[in-house]
Amino acid sequence: MLSLRLPPRSNLRVAFLLSAILLSFCGSVSCGKIGDPLPPIPRASLIVRDLAASQRGTQVRLSFPLARAQAVPQVERVDIYRLIEPVSAPVGVTETDFASRSTLIASIPGTDIPVGRTAITYDDSVELATKDKLERYLYAVRIVDRSGRSGELSNYAPIVPLGEIARPAESLQARVSQFEVEITWKPPAANESGSSPANIAGYNLYRRTGEAISKMNTQPLAEPRYGERSFQFGETYEYFVRVLSLPPGSSNPQDAIESNDSQPLTLVPKDTFAPAAPDSIKIASINKIVSLFWPSNAEPDLAGYNVYRSEDESLPAERWVKLTPRLLNTTTFRDERVEVGKRYFYQLTAADNAGNESPRSAVVSEIVNP
Repeated sequence: MLSLRLPPRSNLRVAFLLSAILLSFCGSVSCGKIGDPLPPIPRASLIVRDLAASQRGTQVRLSFPLARAQAVPQVERVDIYRLIEPVSAPVGVTETDFASRSTLIASIPGTDIPVGRTAITYDDSVELATKDKLERYLYAVRIVDRSGRSGELSNYAPIVPLGEIARPAESLQARVSQFEVEITWKPPAANESGSSPANIAGYNLYRRTGEAISKMNTQPLAEPRYGERSFQFGETYEYFVRVLSLPPGSSNPQDAIESNDSQPLTLVPKDTFAPAAPDSIKIASINKIVSLFWPSNAEPDLAGYNVYRSEDESLPAERWVKLTPRLLNTTTFRDERVEVGKRYFYQLTAADNAGNESPRSAVVSEIVNP
């Protein structure tokens, strides 16, 4: 007969407790159980791939797009590096070589970078006046996140700054007429490097209105002047000029490089220009009324007309009676405060929105008919 030997009851209790603990532990850590795969936690790219460099005057402007969303690691800063070397140096450079020879020239705090896709710019000053040989500037940027982790270096942005670039234009002046603001300036005599004559291929004129800046000319200006007609009297404008310089051997305007900005000229055009006097006035009388008719003035800022009357044509202008307490906005007038058989003399003026009043028109007269 087969017999089973059971462990003592106390040992059974211990075994049961150990089994319960083991099952609980396996439930919490899965104990090798294969479940559904979880998607990897997304990691934001910390690499800038479209760094570009361009020259304006004595500065190299770096620009690159950066998309920063709320879900990606927060950007602590963007570090900007520069390597200056002779143009005869090999073009290719390894990341290790660049890191060992380049200089950290600036850091853009992450707090200065708005959330969303934006264009980041940085202007690096170049000492052109001290240059006696051509040098190549090589730039790269690197993003550092809040944890201190640095991304890879961006693409390299090389540029050989043009030393023979004109100094800014000088002595901006404005002449305001009724329909045009003429801006004039003095060409520079030398380049930023100190050489002369100045490398001048044309000019661009800019106007700042509030925070908005617009270029006034569609093609480079050949002469140091520009007449613009898109202004409004009473508005505040700031004008400045950038001189255009061409690299050696180029005659293509598309290759031109702009100088530093000239000193700005602030201007508030004032309307001091009176309209023309009304002309070709017709007059007639019937039914104890004198009627006046005239063609409209052509001024775009015309506000209306005034009518003056006298019973004596030889009276000084200031003694004529003004019949219009408010400006007329029509080109007809009926004078009913007259006496039959009397002759009355009339003159008209035009006024604009700035309150400028034209000279008096020619005198017209009529005898009041019954």
